[in-house]
Amino acid sequence: MLGEIFYSVTALLLIQAMGCSGHTKYDFKIVYEWKQIEYKFASEEERSAAIANGTFDAGRIQPIDAQYVHDAQTGRERVFITTPRIANGVPAALGIVTDEVRDGNPIIDPYPSWSWHLNPEQCNYHRIVSGFRVWADECNRLWVMDDGYIGSDSTCPPQLLAFDLKTDKLLYKYEVPYEQYQNVSSFIAPTAEIEDFKNKCENTWVYVADSVAPSLLVYSLKQNKSWRIQDKSFEPDPNYNTYTIDGDTFEVADGILTVALTPKQSGNRKLYYHSMSNIKESWVYTRHLKNSNNFRVPYGSPRLFKTYKGRRNQQACIEAIDKHGFVYFSLLIDVQIVKWDPRTEYTNKNFHIIANDKETMQFPSGLKIGPYKGGPREALWVFSTAYQRSASGHLNGNEINFRLFFAKL
Repeated sequence: MLGEIFYSVTALLLIQAMGCSGHTKYDFKIVYEWKQIEYKFASEEERSAAIANGTFDAGRIQPIDAQYVHDAQTGRERVFITTPRIANGVPAALGIVTDEVRDGNPIIDPYPSWSWHLNPEQCNYHRIVSGFRVWADECNRLWVMDDGYIGSDSTCPPQLLAFDLKTDKLLYKYEVPYEQYQNVSSFIAPTAEIEDFKNKCENTWVYVADSVAPSLLVYSLKQNKSWRIQDKSFEPDPNYNTYTIDGDTFEVADGILTVALTPKQSGNRKLYYHSMSNIKESWVYTRHLKNSNNFRVPYGSPRLFKTYKGRRNQQACIEAIDKHGFVYFSLLIDVQIVKWDPRTEYTNKNFHIIANDKETMQFPSGLKIGPYKGGPREALWVFSTAYQRSASGHLNGNEINFRLFFAKL
């Protein structure tokens, strides 16, 4: 069980942050940590062969996202890890953390099986080429957005997959129409909204951030149809393309990178979002996104998208919203996890720091909130990946680079 391997992080600073209900202590614990990523090969011979032929190069693998899931009926807990094919030498793009360890690194078992990850350039029907982030929904489905890239090459058409988390069988597969990506897109962050649970939860919408185009992909499961949306608020700011974290500097011009839904009980549900290489926060009502007539032409409905007047003082990565409507995200340069009440002005003075360990929490590229063990209480999962090390060519396999944290809210 995952709970058996939790241990406190003595070096992590625990911050008391003021919320609406008073002082709250966020007791983060490390669940897993890696110096480098290891996979569960069938044998030592197979692993050695993968190293020899270049399909497995642990020093080049950069994980991005983590997803915790819990089966209420069986009590089974699992953590999914994405390892997109940003570079060559990545044998599998998605897997589950096992109880096995190699040189101190928890071993990842490719999901749903090795066969889905072999020979990705062949674009087989059952394939996962490269996925940055995944999403587990309330209907026990895992949504995987495969952008189809190997390195900088658009190898296969991007596709949206959904797996049954009870059986690990493929439920849905949707290839994005060519006119909605045209070899310039990098679909990076899916979020699913379930309107009701009728007919096997068919009334589901998936919103996917495209950081390169930049644009937003909206997919209706019921219609089995998608449309692409563009807006100026999705774009990066060239003044914020440079990042320096812990002495490592790199440049990236990422547009919209993250989307997060306000709670269902809020009525007119909103989708919050921001570009990574920018300092603005924006939102749009989901009811507008669900009407494709609003977006017949690119940049056709600027009036629908709202941007807060306030600004951050630095770039931010992924964000998430809890059941009370509070927004959580990371400030990348200062290495902080913060909490913000959207009823207040969007500015650093209203960002309550809940964690700020500059050694262990560098570049949280994965951040999710969900029910803990199926109960009413939520948990915040933070996957710090020190992305700046691989982006600047300074990834060191002799030190801990990737850590998965957990804190009850």
